Amino acid sequence: MQLNNNRYFALASAQLLPFSSFLSPVHHIADEAVLFAKQALEKVESKAWKDALSMYTQGIETYPEQAFFHACRSLLNAHLGDQEGAFYDYQVAKSIDFNYHIYLEWFENKPDTATIDPAVGYSDLQALLEAALDATQGFDYEHAVVLYSKALVTFENSAEILVYRGALYMRLLRYDLAIADFESALTLDPTHFPAKLAIAKFYEAVHEEKAARDTFDEAALLSPESSLVYEERGNFFVEQHAYPEALADYNMLVSLLPDDFYVYAIRADLLGKMEKWDEALQDYSRAIQLNPYYSDLYSYRAEAKEKLGDAEGAAADRRLYEQIEAED
Repeated sequence: MQLNNNRYFALASAQLLPFSSFLSPVHHIADEAVLFAKQALEKVESKAWKDALSMYTQGIETYPEQAFFHACRSLLNAHLGDQEGAFYDYQVAKSIDFNYHIYLEWFENKPDTATIDPAVGYSDLQALLEAALDATQGFDYEHAVVLYSKALVTFENSAEILVYRGALYMRLLRYDLAIADFESALTLDPTHFPAKLAIAKFYEAVHEEKAARDTFDEAALLSPESSLVYEERGNFFVEQHAYPEALADYNMLVSLLPDDFYVYAIRADLLGKMEKWDEALQDYSRAIQLNPYYSDLYSYRAEAKEKLGDAEGAAADRRLYEQIEAED
């Protein structure tokens, strides 16, 4: 699929967010929003802060569907010490596109200095993969990318490792490198379920809804007993407001994980969106049975009770919510 005309893909892959790129930028994407982002970044790099802020504000107004310009202004405001402004744009970017939340979380928590020679001294593949996982958990994504790259070259060009590295590229908003890794993984193993699911999530991230839906369906055929595909596809359907399809997936999820409180909670939330409050109440009650110490469940069930006219029951649940919160 040709994606350079997809602005969600182009803005992320061009690697034009201020202060934070360690990957080489992509120069060949000729989209007007990308060209505008390049000009704004030039203002940042020349320390023309006022002009840069003005341009990012213009970008927000011109391309309101894009989280990119909010993320840029958040990073610039944080650099200039305007934490309130930075937090506002972070929240907006997160609400538009959760992938930008992941990116900004990485930027805030990444190590101050890069790991020196991170790929030296590993003669065992498993040790190298464990080190990459540790680096990922510590927000040292640069280190982890190098480690996975070494694993692919030195030990094994495997679908599994390609998916691991591709997932990191997704966190870094380097969508072009991510999809290349996921597709390479499927070339090595056309039945590799994690790669197929990762591609579906990629298409979802760049708002290619039909391709995402088709690929989720292909993933479900590859691994029909995997709970993960029904959770991810169900969540996708919720975002698309395709509630009956989402409910079918969440029903399947509950059948696969009948003792997991979380699956009842997400199905209850969907049932609330569908205004099926009796069924939502049943699911919230089952979730509470399985995890009575998760305070938010009482708040959610209180809303369901209120919708059903049970003001006394709603008040009792809110008291339980406050009691558990106080104990924590």
